[in-house]
Amino acid sequence: MNIFKKIVIFTLLLLLPSQLISKTPKVTQTPTDNSLAVFYTLPGDAEKKYNALVEEKIKSIGFQLTDPHKRVNDHYKTEFGSTVLDILSFMPVVNDKMVLPLLNIDPRIAGFAPFNMLIEKKLAEKNTHVGHLMPKVMLDILGIENKEVRETFTASFKALDEMIGKELGGKKEYIELNKLPEQTMMNFEYSFDIPEDIEDFMDEFQEKFETALTDKKYLVAGYHNFMDSTDDATEILKAYDAFWTYSLCHMEFSFNVFDKEGARPDAGLFAPCTMYMYIPKGSGKLYIGMYRLHNWSDSLGIEDANRVSLVEKLDKELPQILITLGAKPMKNVNTLTLPKTAVKAPVKKPEAAKEPETEKAAATHEESKEKKESIEDGVETIEIIIPKPPKVPLPVKVKTTNSSDTDTRSIKFSKRMPPNYVPSEQRMAKAKPTNTNTNIGEVANGKISTYLRAKFMDVKTAQKTLQEAGFDILSTSPVDKKKQLISIVFTDKVLTEMGSKKDTAFIGSLRLLVNKKDNHISITNPLYMAKAFMQKSYDEAAAKATLAKITAKFTGMLNSKDKLKFQLLPKYQFMNGMPTYKDMVTVARGKGLLEKLKNNKNVVFTQKLNNGATLVGVKLGKRTAKFTSKIGTNNAALLPYPLVIQNDEAKILEPKYYISVMYPLLQMSEFMTIATVPGAVIKDCEKVFR
Repeated sequence: MNIFKKIVIFTLLLLLPSQLISKTPKVTQTPTDNSLAVFYTLPGDAEKKYNALVEEKIKSIGFQLTDPHKRVNDHYKTEFGSTVLDILSFMPVVNDKMVLPLLNIDPRIAGFAPFNMLIEKKLAEKNTHVGHLMPKVMLDILGIENKEVRETFTASFKALDEMIGKELGGKKEYIELNKLPEQTMMNFEYSFDIPEDIEDFMDEFQEKFETALTDKKYLVAGYHNFMDSTDDATEILKAYDAFWTYSLCHMEFSFNVFDKEGARPDAGLFAPCTMYMYIPKGSGKLYIGMYRLHNWSDSLGIEDANRVSLVEKLDKELPQILITLGAKPMKNVNTLTLPKTAVKAPVKKPEAAKEPETEKAAATHEESKEKKESIEDGVETIEIIIPKPPKVPLPVKVKTTNSSDTDTRSIKFSKRMPPNYVPSEQRMAKAKPTNTNTNIGEVANGKISTYLRAKFMDVKTAQKTLQEAGFDILSTSPVDKKKQLISIVFTDKVLTEMGSKKDTAFIGSLRLLVNKKDNHISITNPLYMAKAFMQKSYDEAAAKATLAKITAKFTGMLNSKDKLKFQLLPKYQFMNGMPTYKDMVTVARGKGLLEKLKNNKNVVFTQKLNNGATLVGVKLGKRTAKFTSKIGTNNAALLPYPLVIQNDEAKILEPKYYISVMYPLLQMSEFMTIATVPGAVIKDCEKVFR
């Protein structure tokens, strides 16, 4: 090659986009002390086989899938208009039985509980790649040195990798760690006055934190409550008042890192980011920790200026959010080794701080103070200048416009939402029911309404009217804490018969919502529900007969603006890649499932069907059920959550399907605000069989 050609090639290299000359991770066939992750390369499309492994088979070795996010690439294509990926799924898993005891030794282990089981494939590739970070790297990032924690956590991966190799096969390789950043973690301490009920504080803090995240376009992609993860979790974690993790995602960031030209989907090993939060019992302190995003770029050798800039932005933005809320940066330490501080009294019975009674006590007091200051002095300075917000004790007085001061136990925070987000109040105002030239509840212009709306009536009147129409009432239960939304589940012989055909159990009963908040009642449209839930077995005569019984007694009804194309209902899905009716989730298997539900306070009703199946209504957890207030109380009749037991299996409609089909006006921006709900619904339904 002559000198001229060399100069030309060198010049072209300088002009190439930086992402094309980023460092390529070194690959080895056997693990080393410097291995970052293990990858299995599988021929062709291995998505279905991999999903079956992660969703079901790993349960046998103690791992549990939490808040899966399948085919994130489909979301990229919908939101950003393009994708270079054929598949990108984040499948976070956690081994609760292994992790729970370790939290009592070093709570920072929660920083990778869950951790991601990644599957990725570019459109231009013939092979699929699945993998996970090496446990040593996770522990090093978290700063955990305790021998017992390191050995126990690392040992749990042996069975996992053996199962992956056995079930999937493929070529197994290890990619080498480029380097870890000097500062791997961001850590914070948040002090608060202890309320009578710790859940009051959790509700308040989580609400304002999640709202602040949404405002900055972050997605709360997962939520895992360790205190409720196993039957004996509260006993194991008796040293804590609360312990949970968030899985956080930022769509613009992830699209620019995992997708586009020079895509690095392998960086999905770290996604979504796990942020842990815990409260040592009686401490009045919330400790927060998360690995910095520089771990992504530094460990994989990502040098593209645009991607590194995004990493730096988020590494500053997340601390800023927490500091604005009143959290203080602290050193990455095992807080269980910190000096114990005096426990503050609950808010209801505040006590004045006492002066040290002796010189010795005073010396101890000053020593403790010096140690605390020493810890804070050791933190790398974060250049964010934000005034410290005043501490507001509970209860507070909130002044409302045109009214007198009102005592309340909670602070009112603004509910800021992302761009283009339409608040449920506005959306519902636009979706007021209107009459049409067609009969109520029937198909008009190819579409059919999800609900029939009518003027408000109280619960007793609604129950009496249903009974006069010939229906049997299965349950009457509140959907919300304030009992402004009451769901009445009802059935009759025709509905029972409709639900007794193959895979049609969910049409076995209908719902009436007494909505005091929006001042009306809503009844699920039997034609809509039958077309969606009966599939090919749709019985138009039976559905219309049921509709006629309703409209005969409930006069003045209107069609809701919530509607879908009638003929598309049997194959409805919110968007490409999302579940359909047939994609049901099995939440329990085995003999005697009905026996396990006896005297269970979270079982609202049971309905025997003619084919031996049983339809069950499940009361969701308090945190889970709140989603109706975010996306519209108008349609809250979808609760209690339906579950069917048949042939020693308990199944539910996939939550992403059921929620969207019952909220046909739901927008993607709204769905993102309840990203943790589908996974939480599945967990709540599994719990009733413990």
